Amino acid sequence: MHKNQLTQILPLILFSFIVLMLQRVVLFNLYPDDFSDLSKAEIFSSLVMGLRVDMITIFTFSSIFVLLLLFIRKVQTRAIVALAWALVLNIIFILNFSDVLYFDYIHRHISNEIFNLGEDWDIIFGMALGSMFFYTLGAFILSALFLYGIYKIFSNELENFLSGKKLLITALVTLLILFIGIRNNFGGKSFGSSDAYAVNKVSSGNLALNGFFTIYRTAKKAQKHNLMQLDKAVRITQDTMYSPNASFIDPEYPLQKRYTKKDTPKYNVVIVLLESFGAEHIDGFTRYKELNVTPYFKKLSNEGLKFTNFYSNGYRSIFGITSIFTGLTIPYGFQYLGKGLELSKLSYLGQTAKDNGYSTLSMQAANNRSYRVDSVSALAGFDNYYGAQDMPNIEECDEGREPITGTYDFNMLDFYHKKLNTMKEPFLGFAFTDSTHSDFYLPSKKFERYPHDLQNYNGALNAYIYADNAIERFMENVKHEPWFERTIFIFTSDHGSGDALNPIARQYRPDDTPLSSIEHFRIPLILYAPKIFEPQEIQTLGSHNDIFATIVDLLGWEAEISTLGNSLFDSDIHKRFAYFYAGNLIGLITDKGYIKYNFKDIVETSANEAETKNMKELLFAVDTAEAVLLEKNKWVK
Repeated sequence: MHKNQLTQILPLILFSFIVLMLQRVVLFNLYPDDFSDLSKAEIFSSLVMGLRVDMITIFTFSSIFVLLLLFIRKVQTRAIVALAWALVLNIIFILNFSDVLYFDYIHRHISNEIFNLGEDWDIIFGMALGSMFFYTLGAFILSALFLYGIYKIFSNELENFLSGKKLLITALVTLLILFIGIRNNFGGKSFGSSDAYAVNKVSSGNLALNGFFTIYRTAKKAQKHNLMQLDKAVRITQDTMYSPNASFIDPEYPLQKRYTKKDTPKYNVVIVLLESFGAEHIDGFTRYKELNVTPYFKKLSNEGLKFTNFYSNGYRSIFGITSIFTGLTIPYGFQYLGKGLELSKLSYLGQTAKDNGYSTLSMQAANNRSYRVDSVSALAGFDNYYGAQDMPNIEECDEGREPITGTYDFNMLDFYHKKLNTMKEPFLGFAFTDSTHSDFYLPSKKFERYPHDLQNYNGALNAYIYADNAIERFMENVKHEPWFERTIFIFTSDHGSGDALNPIARQYRPDDTPLSSIEHFRIPLILYAPKIFEPQEIQTLGSHNDIFATIVDLLGWEAEISTLGNSLFDSDIHKRFAYFYAGNLIGLITDKGYIKYNFKDIVETSANEAETKNMKELLFAVDTAEAVLLEKNKWVK
């Protein structure tokens, strides 16, 4: 039996602090490389900052229950209120635990992208009941025990219910403590995500923050992109992107460029977007020891144009698809294409291709509605779209290994091949693979060189082996088609993947040391057309945003488009950059290095002070120009 209301309430609050801090400690120990740049003093100060984050999280979502439990006397009613409080806390615990697991994929906390996962419940449930089954079962059992325990505790009578003047004073003091804890700042604005950086390092913020905090803080209204006056931002962006080969044409739509028609052959274009093909892991592109998991992809890269300084513009597949289809980075706080970004008028790759006489086709190996690629493809001007449900299973599968979620990569690539055969030339095709997305289901044990796991790095390596084999079969088959010699094949990835030196990976790369965190954004790009291009390794800096403009330039299309990219073959570009978005951070890569910014401070940089200052100005300009022009619907006429 508890003495009074406070002796019932305070242990649950203390327990919540312990759980959240334990989850932070688990994060630190699971991903040591992500925090290796922190000194012991910086680790301690980050953990203290984390305590403040946890206080805000717990007090914000507990205050109403705490105040109710101070005044409610009836035991049964107290038990029901406490159970509701426990349900809220349990959601916080589960989301934080899920965030710790999610961290392995993107090396930051989950943010408002969680609100975009509703289109992918098939993938989520597949993982929850597949590779994550024991985590799911454990979370269910622990949740049930926690809820039952809280209900039983608050079902007991109190020895001495505080009332009268004592209750009033207690309530006022409690209210003050809750207010101070939630605000957590005595001057200026209340505590925000950017305040959680004890030192200006991404690792410090990642250690201090928790997943639930970043989720509900980024669920608010979009960040105000007012880092710079618009006129100045546009001028700097124009000066940086200027080329005499593609001029800016309209002051009302200041980033719109005109590409004039050129007398060039109308080559076909076949794009293959590879799921999670981070350069860290891919033979021919990795800066770590090669693992011989993608030997055919390496062979293709050595026989084509191999871009080794190429980056994604975000951490999620739909961000990469949006950038390829429109040539822009999704601004922080904006919805992606298919969920609201299209409310502003945009330039679209498929539509531009059609305007220049091309047939268009889009498909993915995931289910039809995954990432809304069906509607996104239609928006972008692709006339025909197919998903996994449209593709027969022709892959040789071991017994019981037929496709579960989506379809195997070769099923899609073979379907792609057959559909391309039916298209009128010239054509533009887009296909997005799936087998290298966890859970790593594979059609046969013959691809399992490493101890197979549906979730961990060994499973990913086996999935790369399979995907490489599927690409080989696809390419060797299409080489026999009459249109092959007139076709440019573009292979790239939607985003990076995992950690090349995680605890499992280290056994395969024991002598390698961690590279900078920007490597998680580096992805391969190959332009393969042996009858059109001589093999060459190209160091030109580029990103997803450059693919649209590169295609327009290569094929000599006539177009008036707005992108944040330039042709990778335009030697007259003033200054190349890659602008990326990652949760609560935005960043910029130039030939001088990279920076990451959290809308308060530069939290990571690889450049000297002078170059960091220059990159910061360009990042502010690009972010402001893109976001404000989109908001004003002045992106493209």
